[in-house]
Amino acid sequence: MRFDRLDLIKYGKFTDRSISFPVAEHDFHLIVGPNEAGKSTLRSAILDLLFGIETRSPYNFIHPLNELRLGASVSNQSGCMDFQRAKAQKQTLRSITDAVLADSALTPFLGTADRKFFDQMFGLDHTRLVQGGNSILNAENDVGQILFQSAAGISSLGKIRDALKVEADKLWAPRKAADRVYYIAADQLDKATTALKDATVRTKVWSEAHQKAETLQASLATERERHRQFKGKSERLQRVRRLAPHLMALREIEQQLAELGEVIELPSDAATTLEKAASELAKAKQLLGLRTEYAEKLKDELGKITLDQIVLEQAGDITRLDQLRLQYRGYEHDIEDGKRDIATLWHSTGELCSQLGWQAESEESLAKRLPTLLLRRELGQLARERGGIARGLQSAKQAEEAKRSEIETLSGQLDSLPLMEVKPSLRAALASASSLGDYEASLRGLQQAVNKAQSSLEIAQQALGKWRKPFAELRAMQPPSQQMLTELANTRQSLLAEHKEKGNRREEQRAEIATLELKISQFKELHHLTTREDVSIARSFRDASWQSIKAGEVDFQQSAQHFETLILQADEVADRLLDNVEDATELQSLTHQLDRERQILSGIEKQLVDWDGQLEQLHAQWHKMTTNLGLPDMALENIADWLVKREKTLNAETACQDAQLGIENMEKIILESKRKLAESLSESGLAISDSDSLQAFRIQAQNFIQNVDAAKARQQTLSDQLRTSQTLVETLRQNANNAQAELNRWTGAWTEALAKAGLPPNSEIGTVEGALEIIGKIENNLGEIQNKRIERIDAMSADLQRLSAQAQELALKVAPGLSHQASFQIILELANRLNQARESQQEAKRLRDSLRVANEQVRNAQEAIGTAEAQVQPLIEQAKVATMDSLNEAVARSDRLRQLQGDMTKAKASLLDGGDGLSRAQIEVETDAEDLTQLAAELAQTDDELDKTVTLQNMLSAELADAQRALSDIGGSDAAAQAEAKRQEAIAQMSDAAERYLKVATAARLLRWSIDRYREDKQGPLLEQTSALFSKLTLGSFQRLRVDYEREPLALEGLRPDGRLVGIAGMSDGTRDQLYLALRLAALELHLEQSLPLPFIADDLFINYDDDRSKAGLEALAKLSEKTQVIFLSHHDHLTPKVKEIFGENVNIVYC
Repeated sequence: MRFDRLDLIKYGKFTDRSISFPVAEHDFHLIVGPNEAGKSTLRSAILDLLFGIETRSPYNFIHPLNELRLGASVSNQSGCMDFQRAKAQKQTLRSITDAVLADSALTPFLGTADRKFFDQMFGLDHTRLVQGGNSILNAENDVGQILFQSAAGISSLGKIRDALKVEADKLWAPRKAADRVYYIAADQLDKATTALKDATVRTKVWSEAHQKAETLQASLATERERHRQFKGKSERLQRVRRLAPHLMALREIEQQLAELGEVIELPSDAATTLEKAASELAKAKQLLGLRTEYAEKLKDELGKITLDQIVLEQAGDITRLDQLRLQYRGYEHDIEDGKRDIATLWHSTGELCSQLGWQAESEESLAKRLPTLLLRRELGQLARERGGIARGLQSAKQAEEAKRSEIETLSGQLDSLPLMEVKPSLRAALASASSLGDYEASLRGLQQAVNKAQSSLEIAQQALGKWRKPFAELRAMQPPSQQMLTELANTRQSLLAEHKEKGNRREEQRAEIATLELKISQFKELHHLTTREDVSIARSFRDASWQSIKAGEVDFQQSAQHFETLILQADEVADRLLDNVEDATELQSLTHQLDRERQILSGIEKQLVDWDGQLEQLHAQWHKMTTNLGLPDMALENIADWLVKREKTLNAETACQDAQLGIENMEKIILESKRKLAESLSESGLAISDSDSLQAFRIQAQNFIQNVDAAKARQQTLSDQLRTSQTLVETLRQNANNAQAELNRWTGAWTEALAKAGLPPNSEIGTVEGALEIIGKIENNLGEIQNKRIERIDAMSADLQRLSAQAQELALKVAPGLSHQASFQIILELANRLNQARESQQEAKRLRDSLRVANEQVRNAQEAIGTAEAQVQPLIEQAKVATMDSLNEAVARSDRLRQLQGDMTKAKASLLDGGDGLSRAQIEVETDAEDLTQLAAELAQTDDELDKTVTLQNMLSAELADAQRALSDIGGSDAAAQAEAKRQEAIAQMSDAAERYLKVATAARLLRWSIDRYREDKQGPLLEQTSALFSKLTLGSFQRLRVDYEREPLALEGLRPDGRLVGIAGMSDGTRDQLYLALRLAALELHLEQSLPLPFIADDLFINYDDDRSKAGLEALAKLSEKTQVIFLSHHDHLTPKVKEIFGENVNIVYC
């Protein structure tokens, strides 16, 4: 399939944009544009067009999501199709008339390719190229993985295989490890089994546990009572120690109150009020003295100041004139400079007039004589037009003469050309022969393919080993399916694993039985137990003796003593049986447990026999199957590899036959093409030789056709040029006439303008331009003279006269004695007097303000003295004293009384708060009853006893809790049920781990098998094409690629021209990228030989390539473009010349 046209109707930044992809010998198309031009959008558009727009497409930033639409015209050998793709939930494939098309409408063009396969196999960008190079580095020691993932465009294959291996290793392995899931569950099973065996109940143990719990309960109660007594004593002693200081302080305060006597109570803030009043009174008196003295000093200074009121009243006029004085002080010098400039300008004007032959009499007469500005501009314009008009006339005449000469030349060349024709049969025969290309190379390639196929066939037959068979038998063979082989392998693996697990379980069970037998033997030796059989034997001896005595067989007197001994022995045996009932019960329990373990062992051995039978049955089934296939002694684990080799042998035979057939067909086509081309050459009148090759005939036909076509093209070109020249010669003649008329018009206008300007009528253009320049300078000088005289000299003189009049007038008002001086001297003197008057005025104002503030401060000080005296007067009256000193003493006694009362209240509160609810009297009795000097020692001793009781209680509580827990476990624990549940859970976990291991291990092995099979099938042709591409891409830096068969797994290396080998790790990043590109292109070419061709989308692959390697990459894509369409996206415009160099000037280049 190929794109004929791509329509970006509403997609991303594009609206109604259509891109055409015309058919060419090399189906290569370059789409170039700057960054953000839309190349990535175009690549996504191709995917969305073929396989549907994604649900949440990011290309809706201009057009709404539901309006996105793409279109295209595609074609292949079976036909063409125009369609569109809309954004919708379903029925997205539409015709150009928006009719709904079936989703399978593109199947004839796409085949079975889906979106992911198309993007991986037929799409490659710079990022994926770099990732591919890195993936090759990660898999450098595995040729199969490199070939597989490079051909499929999958760079994560190694990670997937490593993850499967790691997961399988974490599940199970032959070597036991603590972190493997299966062995973790097995350990849990052993622990649960041991706990189940230990979960039994014994009478003696329960009695001992119950008695121990009761004893500990009584001891704990006794110790708690002792703890309560010592706790009460400790609290009483701590209370005495805590309250004794408060009681002593309270008694001391009561004594001080009694000693203080009668006191007049004053307010609590009396001391503060008195202190504040005394401080304010002292400060106010001091401030009053200072401010009074300062006010008198200010009055004296104010009386000494005298103000000039006349000058102050005229301050505005004085300031204004002083500012004008500063402004006009440079006017006299400027006036003199202006007069000198006017004289210089007038002298220059006179010299200019002399050049024109004029007399410079006065400014007015000279100004009237000057031509007007319009007339001068008209003369300048005519002078500038003269050169262009003359050149135009000359050019028009020369063009007419050249065109007439050209017509004569073209006519002569056209008459000298020969007339020839090429027959259509010759063109058709040449096209058919040219389509064969380099047929000799093709024949050599086909022969090499035959030789290679035969070599591969021989190698494949040898790989079959002792099971090598004729091709007919191999084809007729009906081997089992891969699924059946996998099931047989899984069944065999499962049976072997179960058999091994049961064998291990049998050994563990035997060890468990031996342990129980040893326990029973040691128990009997330790306890010397009396059994019921022992009682029965003792009683039988007693009864036999009695029967002998009763029957009179022995003398009673003689046998009485022996009979009593037998009675005592029988009673002792019976008593021992009753005394050892608990030990006997335990022995019986061990015996029963031994019986259970032996029964379990019997079940395991029976299961082992069943597993052995199933394995024998499986082996017999497999032997029968291999015998029927004619593969005796073939192991189950080897059949899959042998079947792969069989398939490879059959494919090699088919390839060998196809290669031989290809050579025969190629030879027939060459002979037929040579015959047709020879007949066509003879019909065209050309001499031929039967001994010439097809290539010679092609060159002869090409030269003939090229000569005829060149002659026809030359004749057509000359005819077109002659007609064009004949049409233009008349136009050129008219242009010459128009140019001559324009020159005549200019001459008349020039003469008239000279007369108006007063210039000689025969004046040249250069002379007139110089005169116009001089006239312009004269006009500028006159204007500048007028400007300096009016705007500067006259204006400054008027300003100085006004300033002098105003200064005389102001001097008569303020200081008549200054009127005889110059105006600038008058203004300067008045300005100085004004400054002095203002300084005196400011000083007087400052002194008056300071005096006002000082008087205000005096009044404030007097008021502060009165306020302070008023604050202490109520305290003097309340204390009944007359002086401030007496008031200080009364305030001190009042504060002391208040302090003692407060301290006594606090002491009582502290005493009662810490008294644990006791009254003062009770506290005094309790405190007086103790010897305070021995209190600390007695309290420490009591606390020691208290700590001992606490420690003993904790110990007894812990022992009691353990005893009660043990008693509870013996009496009604669910330990057995929990142990059995954990045992079943462990068995389930072991089963899950085994099942998961089989899946993961099988997946890893199948992946390894797929990689090895792909390597065996594709390594030869893929590496051969890759080597050639890699050598071109690296510009011969590497000669070819080589596989190191001595390493396991096989490793891929590059061969330098000097024979050195370089591993993948030794290659640079760019070289690895080029290796990955070579692998991808070679795999793609092999893929195209067996499936429908689809467009290959390359996005900026050569970003990091230099110019030479970029050219080599483009040449590799040129070879690919002969088999399928190649669309190359790039933002590097500098590639365009190289693309044209490789693909021709007519290559399709689209600019975004």
